[in-house]
Amino acid sequence: MAQETSNKILCFGELLLHFAPDSEGTWLKNQALKIYVGGAEYNVASALSRWGNHVSLYSALPENYLGNQLELKLNDDKIKVLAEKSNGRMGAFYLPFDGDMQNAKVIYDRFPSVFTESDFSGFSDDEVFKDVTWLHISTITPALSENAFRKCLDLMKKANARNIKVSLDLNYRASLWQHQNPYDKISQLMPFVKVLMGNIWSIQEFLNIPIEYELNGNFNDENLLKQAEKSASEIQKQYPNVELIANTFRFTKGDEVNYFATIYSEEKLFISEQYYSDKILERVGSGDSFMAALIHGSIKGNSIQKILDDAVKVAFKKLFVQGDTINETINIENL
Repeated sequence: MAQETSNKILCFGELLLHFAPDSEGTWLKNQALKIYVGGAEYNVASALSRWGNHVSLYSALPENYLGNQLELKLNDDKIKVLAEKSNGRMGAFYLPFDGDMQNAKVIYDRFPSVFTESDFSGFSDDEVFKDVTWLHISTITPALSENAFRKCLDLMKKANARNIKVSLDLNYRASLWQHQNPYDKISQLMPFVKVLMGNIWSIQEFLNIPIEYELNGNFNDENLLKQAEKSASEIQKQYPNVELIANTFRFTKGDEVNYFATIYSEEKLFISEQYYSDKILERVGSGDSFMAALIHGSIKGNSIQKILDDAVKVAFKKLFVQGDTINETINIENL
């Protein structure tokens, strides 16, 4: 584990159970099913804690032995848990080993859950923000309930007033926004965001910033870089508070993957190396590990190019680690 830092990162989001059957259905014959702990903000918190950062996760847990066991696990992982507790159930999703969170193979089972039903009134601002220097949320969280959206907005406003840096991952899940207009909610959060991560397609969905360049599907198409710069520039025009905008590009075809990313900061586009593999092991959590590395590098005061290069290496390596979170094989200090 990396040496601990004095900063404390607060992540707010739902803790989930990830049921991972095999695609062939042999789990039914064997009566055995892999289960991982997941959730976008938890995945970020887990990586940051593994790299020696002080991290707290503000979430909700059921008032039963399952909630108690999950809280113990997070404590063992050196993640402080601020858990709104109530009678109810954990949210979950089902995704086979070879499935992708953004395709039809993911099945959500998270309504209702203790998180979607919570009013988030169990902790004072002083408890939530004690020693916090960074707040991270993904756009999955405000989609889950009106209370969750209001809590995101409240936390961001108060963090901004306390000079706490706020990051937002434009993590788009179409099934969570079926009956809502994403722009209506996310545009209210954007004035408080300093660090933004997503891709040109999620920017279009959440912020109504269209893709203007013709894209021909090639992972190294120069138009992708032009669009990344154009989208980021437009974000800063509309929301001058945003200091850094990261765009990730992951193109998969079967088991093949091409991966690279950009960061736009100080009116300059930084571009990473491109990575390729003809086979990957895991499609979940790569973006979350990129976000964790982005936060970690920013807190350390690394250069923009190093932040980007490290984040891409971490995200690419995560494609070969099964489960939702990174493990001990991904040490950001020894990439």
